Amino acid sequence: MTAKESSVNEEQETEDGSDSLSSDGSLTGIKLRNQREKLNMKIDEVASNLNLDVSYIQAIETNDFSNISSTSYVYGYIRSYAKLLKLPEQEILDSYQYDKSETSKLLPDYMGNRKTYSDASSSNATWALLFAIVTGVLFLGWWFIQQ
Repeated sequence: MTAKESSVNEEQETEDGSDSLSSDGSLTGIKLRNQREKLNMKIDEVASNLNLDVSYIQAIETNDFSNISSTSYVYGYIRSYAKLLKLPEQEILDSYQYDKSETSKLLPDYMGNRKTYSDASSSNATWALLFAIVTGVLFLGWWFIQQ
């Protein structure tokens, strides 16, 4: 098949209204954006219906999740967005998971193992609790010796 025949086939698929993206789970944000555009919905409408800021919808559609604090939130936002657009939620979530795994393969090892803000704060809370317990035990030991 020549390049010209390939582009003609892609145009025909798009004109038919079928998704021109492969079903292997790639490009989650583009799938959501394409469906939103098919339904003639504006980003403002989606944001309003989902009670989210427009910047989150734009981030989801561009697969840029760096400003969303937690992966759990990302899953929830994508699930809600897919439900609003009447797309199969689990299929879209699987697509996101696939995108995430493919992206992590592109990062150097040291970047893929970074702690997120929430991981760091829970680690700090654990150390603070441990410190408080040890201090309390030492204080009680000292107090009993003084008696």
